[in-house]
Amino acid sequence: MYRLWLTLFIIIPLFFATSNTGVLQAQAVVPGEDDGEPVETPLAVEPSTDQDRFETAILMSNLGRNDLAKAYLKQLVNGKLSDEALLNLRDEFGTVELVRLARTEELLPEAQQLLDQVAAASRRNAMKPERIDKVLADLDGSPRVREQAIVELEKLGLAAMPRLVQHLGSPNSNQTKDQIVYLFSRMGEEILPALMAGLDSDNTLLKTSLLDSIGVIGKPEDVRRLWYYAYSEQEAKVINQAARIAISRILYGTDKKASEVSAIGVAQELMKLAQEHLSGQQNWPTGEDGRTELWVWDAQQSTVIPVSVTPQSANLRSAVTFSRQALSFTSENPEAQALYLASLLSEEAYRVGPEGQLPTGNGSAFNLALTSSAPILEMTAEVCFKAGRSQAAEAVLRALSLVGDRHMLYTTLDNPSPVLKGLNTPDPRIQFAAAAAAVELNPETTFRSASRVVEILAQALNDDGTGKVLLIDPNIERGRSIAVATRMSQQIERTGKEGFMAAALQGDIALVMTHINCIDWELSQTLANFRADVRTAYLPIVIYGPTFMEDDLSLTIQRTPNTHYVVYTDERAELDRQLDPFLVSQNTPPMTNGLRDRRARAAASLLAQIATRNLTHIFNLKPATTALGSAVNDDVLASDSMTALSAIPTREAQDILVNVVLGRTRSPQIRTEAALGLAKHMQRYGVLISDQDIAELKQQWEDAEEPTLQTALTVVVGSLGPNRAKVTDRLQSFEVSPLPVQ
Repeated sequence: MYRLWLTLFIIIPLFFATSNTGVLQAQAVVPGEDDGEPVETPLAVEPSTDQDRFETAILMSNLGRNDLAKAYLKQLVNGKLSDEALLNLRDEFGTVELVRLARTEELLPEAQQLLDQVAAASRRNAMKPERIDKVLADLDGSPRVREQAIVELEKLGLAAMPRLVQHLGSPNSNQTKDQIVYLFSRMGEEILPALMAGLDSDNTLLKTSLLDSIGVIGKPEDVRRLWYYAYSEQEAKVINQAARIAISRILYGTDKKASEVSAIGVAQELMKLAQEHLSGQQNWPTGEDGRTELWVWDAQQSTVIPVSVTPQSANLRSAVTFSRQALSFTSENPEAQALYLASLLSEEAYRVGPEGQLPTGNGSAFNLALTSSAPILEMTAEVCFKAGRSQAAEAVLRALSLVGDRHMLYTTLDNPSPVLKGLNTPDPRIQFAAAAAAVELNPETTFRSASRVVEILAQALNDDGTGKVLLIDPNIERGRSIAVATRMSQQIERTGKEGFMAAALQGDIALVMTHINCIDWELSQTLANFRADVRTAYLPIVIYGPTFMEDDLSLTIQRTPNTHYVVYTDERAELDRQLDPFLVSQNTPPMTNGLRDRRARAAASLLAQIATRNLTHIFNLKPATTALGSAVNDDVLASDSMTALSAIPTREAQDILVNVVLGRTRSPQIRTEAALGLAKHMQRYGVLISDQDIAELKQQWEDAEEPTLQTALTVVVGSLGPNRAKVTDRLQSFEVSPLPVQ
């Protein structure tokens, strides 16, 4: 280091004194910002160690040569220094110097990257048990050494908690309980998440010590998390007393009023807390990656550990914890049972992801739901509806279809069952689950909202998964220009009424965009109809128009849920800037292609069940004709779709089946199924097709070579009802075997 400073002391004055004369030239170079392009430096000899490079970066920054300082910082960042090397830089030069460089704009991003590397190394080093043990050993030293150790642990904060809790819970620790509890009081509110996590331990002495610390540094809002430990009969009496003392200290500033702490309303308070977390109302601090640090008890290590999770995951785990605690106070309370079951199903749904299906079998949350009785499941569905947990609500409705009965379809208007309520819920996933449950419950007579079932299934069947944007604009060219900017498949309608009908009948509309000058219906009427109909109520709507109209529409936007205004532009970057925050804010996650395909298969199967189980007097299949006509073109959906079509008494349904039979590019198996379905349809509803189609069917019958298909076509021809002369002609033309049966 002395050599470096001596070199700088000699060379720098000469450099500045002679730079204009050219008498003395710098000999050393460092890579520039352009990956290797040399930059002249006033140093005669380049620094060779990490400490020298950082010291040189500091000096160059002080001299105003930020280009050189940045180059040396880049060498350090790209060098991928070990934790030991990074900590040596911190210890030698101090964190203040690192922060100062990171706040110098000309040195970014390298200075910030180096600061981040040092911070990460510090965290990793702080978590090492041997480091914590070394500092803890100093607690038995002189007052000065002890105070230095406490200050060091205060700086480490949460990073030191796993090891400190281990020491507090271990009977073999050299540190006394009082030492560590005092240390916790000095560390302050920051460590409360770790202290609370430790209450899940089975170690009674550890829990009482943690409660002592919480009582000293806790805040009034923390009391809600202590009620369970204060009054639960599942906890030891000593734990109950320690928790009440902690509550007394937090609320009244003394432990003398512990006897005044009341258990009244504890279960209700815990249920309220669980509901808040289940609904996502609790905010969690997040980092740049959008994740939060949730502290949990690790039984294997006998300590608390931080787990990086999303805020939603943290809320769901908290909902499970608090609803379970509430249930322990009111074990036979159906509301508490439903809340706990809803929390379990919601966390399981989040674990498998939006496209996954909840696991079944022994030990699964779904099987637990099946054994919880239909009344509890109905209450659980209500909890999921209110909390916005659509995937969990799907699972509950599926369980109800298995263990419930048809009577829940005939509830009153004032008290509708979850199945009926689900049919009219804006969330399309809940709608579909309710429609499936309505079919599976096998009703005997019609019921309120029965017509919604086929509408929902047809919409799911017609969803091709492309996620279209529906444009409503009387100016087609203008609509096309902004539709292109969305980079989505597009469908353009001229009027508000046509746009609404298209969105209501199709299942593939992901976004609606309407010009401010909407016609037939005008804008306010169009918005009202979209939001009033359950088939379209969930769709995000974007209104576009000129800049000067944005303020005029602000009240309309405010009063119409899930609606946004953008200034008209056909530039993608500008449209993205205006649209992205709105689209990201959508509560319902976009449906993946895999989930759409699975829903389409389920919809086709359910429509086929309606046909085969003779439920068409309850569920009219006619509204699904168009969707079924499209689905028959998909080999995966064709079989069930044709089964459903065979129960629709219209010429349109018969025409669709004929087209499949005559489609020579389709597989023989599908054409055979179509032919049998067509024959059944004609036998049941009569021959409704044209003479030309009849002629083509007969020609196919004569030309068919595949035996199964030829037999099916024979059934079709036989169902056409030929006249008597034709029957005689066919009988006489039949070739009889020349020999009798031997």
